[in-house]
Amino acid sequence: MLTVFIVDDEILAITLLEALLQESELVQIVGKFLNPLEALEHIPIVKPDILFLDIDMAEMNGIELATVLEQTEQTFDIVFVTAYEHYALEAFNVQATDYILKPLDKNRLFKTIDRIRQRKKLSPSTKTSTEHKTIHSLHFHLHSGKVSINDTMLTLATKEFQILYFLAQHAGQLFPASELYQLIWGEDSMGQTQSLRVHISNLRKKLEAVPNHNTKIAMTRGQGYSLVFEDE
Repeated sequence: MLTVFIVDDEILAITLLEALLQESELVQIVGKFLNPLEALEHIPIVKPDILFLDIDMAEMNGIELATVLEQTEQTFDIVFVTAYEHYALEAFNVQATDYILKPLDKNRLFKTIDRIRQRKKLSPSTKTSTEHKTIHSLHFHLHSGKVSINDTMLTLATKEFQILYFLAQHAGQLFPASELYQLIWGEDSMGQTQSLRVHISNLRKKLEAVPNHNTKIAMTRGQGYSLVFEDE
């Protein structure tokens, strides 16, 4: 199954594309963003397979977003979904997989998805080990700054989500505070890990709001932080 981010600054456009994608058994929508800058923060953490990008957006247009992403080592397909034909050349200059005009045609959209699926050599029923739907017993879903965990909608700061998602991917592994800070913030902590401790404390409290959760962020004094699944 292919994981998908939708980035468009019009909520109606997101809703219409989402409705079409939900008819496909090949994809799972794991993130919807009205703000491309916010999407840019989450892409390296979630690593979706396909990005459906609008082009004409205020904070950063889709071409600019794709240009920034070209500088990373991410491997994903970019599909531009736009009402304007004249961006096509620019779109393919940033290695776009496809360029689909609005209003969307479902058959055209599904052909693009199936072509990506075939290139990745996935059968329609194949679920990849990196599928975003579940990491251990946690089910994540992003939507414009909020994250649903096991169907409970929580308001998490960006760094809180990044810490939780990273620790879930490496459940049981200990990360010293300085190392975890560097991995999430992308810079040397220089001994300044107070922000990390605050986010960890907030996360612990928010996880308690998830019904029937069996997860906690453990701190081993002098060693580091880890995510622990208590039924394992």
